[in-house]
Amino acid sequence: MSRVTRQLKFLNKISAGTPKSQILVNPEKCAALNLTFQYQNHNGHMGARKFWREYLPTLQFYNPSLQIRVTRVKNEDKKDVGVPCILQVLAKDGNVTSTVEMRNKDKDVIMDEFLTIVEHEKVPESDIIEV
Repeated sequence: MSRVTRQLKFLNKISAGTPKSQILVNPEKCAALNLTFQYQNHNGHMGARKFWREYLPTLQFYNPSLQIRVTRVKNEDKKDVGVPCILQVLAKDGNVTSTVEMRNKDKDVIMDEFLTIVEHEKVPESDIIEV
């Protein structure tokens, strides 16, 4: 597979591959997202990692002005569960308006909870980009 073909496949995955995250968030109510979870998958952080890898690229693609900050904490102690596993929604003034606890949740459950707390609309079918 050529490099261009791989790039096109990757672009299509981001733009059209995850329909659940093809949304336009209301920029007046949601200015930024803070995502904090462990670098490793143990202690219930795997769903957060998969949410970050699968849903956030599409969300960022359709909401380029939305700031997304990801903090991955290295924690070598597999028994220590002190590292937060949260998704925070921030308003324009920087205050946290909502929080989703992501520990021990599947990526789809996290996305569903996110969709319930953030004001959004679906990207029109005619605006979905696929090359």
